[in-house]
Amino acid sequence: MRDLDMVLTGIDESEVVQVARDLIAIPSITHREGMGMVEYYKRWFKDLGIPMRVYPYDGDRANFFADFGARSNPGGILFNGHQDVKPVNGMTIEPFTAEIRDGKLYGRGAADMKGGIASILCAFKALVRAGACPRNGITFFSDIEDEWGGDGGYCWALNNKLLEGYQGVVSAAGTGMEVQIGTRGIFTAAYEVVGRSAHSGLAHFGVNAIHHMVRFITEYLSLPYLQEENPSFGKPTVNFERIAGGLYLSAVPDQCTVCLDSRLIPETPPELVEKQIDALRVKLEREEGILIRPTAPPSGWRDRSLRIKAHHIPSGHPFALQFCSAYRQALVEDPVIGSCPGVAFATVMIERGTPSVLCGPGHVAQAHTADEWVEIDQIIRATRVYSAFMMEM
Repeated sequence: MRDLDMVLTGIDESEVVQVARDLIAIPSITHREGMGMVEYYKRWFKDLGIPMRVYPYDGDRANFFADFGARSNPGGILFNGHQDVKPVNGMTIEPFTAEIRDGKLYGRGAADMKGGIASILCAFKALVRAGACPRNGITFFSDIEDEWGGDGGYCWALNNKLLEGYQGVVSAAGTGMEVQIGTRGIFTAAYEVVGRSAHSGLAHFGVNAIHHMVRFITEYLSLPYLQEENPSFGKPTVNFERIAGGLYLSAVPDQCTVCLDSRLIPETPPELVEKQIDALRVKLEREEGILIRPTAPPSGWRDRSLRIKAHHIPSGHPFALQFCSAYRQALVEDPVIGSCPGVAFATVMIERGTPSVLCGPGHVAQAHTADEWVEIDQIIRATRVYSAFMMEM
């Protein structure tokens, strides 16, 4: 405990906040990340004397690794924080000024997930400053394109065997400092109804595709899978995120398309969801003559439909217990255990058999918003938790 106390007391809280501000000030919009984040990392880890690996990808951007105390690459535990942020269109604050107001740090990426990255970087520094070196090694991995499915980031790293052999993963995703032991699954799809056009004055001669789609949506909301519940994940959700139909004024619409995004729990795998949707489609056609058929997502909406199961580790998994123990030592309080409502890097790592937890400052409710922010206190708390966990490695 004396060694841990030395590390924790060595954390410079003002520096943690400044690092978060520095990172937010670097525009790194997905697909246009540039090298600003990587150059910052290179300076940081060079000063700490920690070896780095930089993998350029598709122009002026790169995936980044730093290996601390690893006897051989890869290290024992991997800490992750993605470089890229969402576009800034429609923001009501200056996206890259990193303004501080009322204990909150504002800017694009503040909650997702530059606050968490700052905590990781400063945790590394706290250990170096205290002369501590992890026995089994710690790797920092910062990827690109996470906000666009990870193709050029963690998917690329997986395909190139760069994420093999790790004992566990800690994601600095914004969880409000909740310890999340898994991620929800996802089911996205697009469906189409074909009707028959007619003049609005003779609407009864037509078949209104929008009316039929509304019927489908209404029935969908009562599907059995949406009533299932999991103690960590809660209930599944569904979001009808896009609807389009209609030809022109004074005409019955002869076509309507809807896109949906449903987030799943372990009890509701994608196959079950699809089976229940298919049964609903058969019922509507048989009883009401409504023909609902799957279709490709509209151009520019989603590249493809997704079918991913929820993935999690048991709350009693040794890796989760070890992380929670470090949390208690650092903050002298019990963590709240939960699950991530989104699909994340941890999803694919758990699926591959690598235990993973998500815990970081900020919250998904603030991510991607017009005035994105993170509580400064949470950035400090995350730095303490990460430092304590690194000390156990």
